[in-house]
Order: sequence, then structure tokens, then C-alpha cells
Amino acid sequence: MSLPTQHSRGIEYLLAVRSEIADTMTVQPIDGWRFFMKDGKMDCVVDLEHGKCDCGVNAVEKIPCSHAIAAVTSAGLHISTLVCPVYSKHFLFAGYSENIYPCVGQQVEERTCFPPDEKRGRGRQKKSRWQSWLELSRMRGRKPRKKHRVYRCSKCKETGHTKPQCKK
Repeated sequence: MSLPTQHSRGIEYLLAVRSEIADTMTVQPIDGWRFFMKDGKMDCVVDLEHGKCDCGVNAVEKIPCSHAIAAVTSAGLHISTLVCPVYSKHFLFAGYSENIYPCVGQQVEERTCFPPDEKRGRGRQKKSRWQSWLELSRMRGRKPRKKHRVYRCSKCKETGHTKPQCKK
């Protein structure tokens, strides 16, 4: 198995999406390591020396936010310097390089473990599943799946409610 990039595919896609957003930002240097980002939603100060941003995305995900990417590109550095090394392909491959053995001294049962018997719930089943953050970021900017109807009362012909909830 080989990856043509330095990071996994999901991280590379996320960096590409965030770098497109970073291209729209206005960058104002404060000093050699700190930059002020002017964005439509939120203005942030990015400190490249410590890898911090006011939005806090980098502190949680350990992946640079769009503000940090804009600061890195204006400073002439590469984006991968801010990505935590845990997301690199070397860490990914190292997780699968060794064999995993069971603990010595623990008794292993011989019976086969089956999944629990689940009864289907009452009512109509859910149409969709919960989407991951990566799928949601790919869907951003597209039209919504379902257009909500405007309810109109058949009794008084007003919008916002139906006949059972009509107060007239």
C-alpha cells in the first residue's frame, strides 16, 4: 500500500478545501511570525511560531484552519509544517507494521460470539444515516436534499398551521 501524498487522503482533501477558503482572506502581517486575518465571518490573529489561531480549530483538530493556511502561504512556508505528525502516512503505516498478539495469561473462550438479536423498531425506518465531518464538508455549497413545504390551513387558508391546530 502506498500513498502519493505526505498525509492521508482525508487530510489532504480537508487541507485543499481549507486552502480554497484561505485564498479569499486578506492577510496583514504583524511581525515575522504573527498575522492578522481579515475574513467575512471572523477576524483572527495567527501565531505561526506556536501554531495557534484565535478560532481554536488547530488546538482541537491538530490540523491548520483556513486562517493558519493563509498565514503560512503568505509567509512562504509549506502547509504540512503545521499539520500534526500523527496524520502523516508514516504514522499510518507504523500502526499496521507490527503483529498484534493477545495478552499472555488470559483465558480465551472457545465459543463463537454472535451479534445480539435486534428487533426492528416500530414505524418507518430512517432514510439516511449520520454523515461524517468529511462527507458534510464535501456537501457544503450544494443544494439541500429536501425542500420544506409551507403548510396552509384548509379551514382559514392561513399559512403556518394545519386544520387540527387552527384556532378559528
